[in-house]
Amino acid sequence: MINEITYINSRGDSITFGGDDAGNPWHYGVTDIFDIKQDYEELGGRIISFLGGIRELGLHAVMRKGSLEERDRLVDVLSYDSKLATPGTLYAGESYIKCYAKDVEQTGWHYAEGSLTADIVFVSDDPVWVRKHVITLMADSERRDGGLDYPHDYPFDYGYSSGTSRIIENPYMLPVKCDIAFPGPCADPYVIIGPNRYQVKASIKKGQLIIIQGYPVEGRKRIILRDVDGSERSLLSNGVREEGAHVFAEVPVGRHVAAWSGAYNIEVTMYEERLSPCQNLS
Repeated sequence: MINEITYINSRGDSITFGGDDAGNPWHYGVTDIFDIKQDYEELGGRIISFLGGIRELGLHAVMRKGSLEERDRLVDVLSYDSKLATPGTLYAGESYIKCYAKDVEQTGWHYAEGSLTADIVFVSDDPVWVRKHVITLMADSERRDGGLDYPHDYPFDYGYSSGTSRIIENPYMLPVKCDIAFPGPCADPYVIIGPNRYQVKASIKKGQLIIIQGYPVEGRKRIILRDVDGSERSLLSNGVREEGAHVFAEVPVGRHVAAWSGAYNIEVTMYEERLSPCQNLS
């Protein structure tokens, strides 16, 4: 069960409704964020596709034993993103959706300084709830074996005997987009997951990071090199794209062998897209 909902704006400021913090003055009541609403396209009396479109999400919030400062903070946190046309993030349990706070109707404030009722309308132009599944492949703690029999031939022996492998799983119902992070030092890092090889032709030093962002950021898939100072540069053209190797491939459903050289750790983040937040928090 989800007992708290949090909005974090693009500046990093947040406000939480509900939760276990006894000192939090914000609570939430009626909301339709768990409802599923879809438009569809039809042809000849038959549905041919479902459309995402723009969706509004309503949240009834109540402040008790708050303050004038807390009322102002609500407005500041929720209104920041619309001024910049940069979405914030609404979290419900393990799921999140990118959105803006479109309307905030405030009532009851004139009865007492510490009380307020706020009917908030969030709006999203990408109305999917996202849940992450993170797997860390540890080079120094995995079983080493004698190589693997892959369904495709590769130009090099990526399954050689000194490599490392383990079983990983996409636990969701559909194939998923993924991010893959390779920390330095490494050269031409790769990981084979099931039938596909994810690889970037580049060399990095200790403290640097190569990240394949298969889950779009602001609508774009990217490959970046992140330096120790946090600066980034694109390595999009360095991603390997050939038979058996597609740098942005989705991970199929189920269990797969993941294999790599064993010289570095790897972090794989899978992204499930849902029409409603996942309420099973176990």
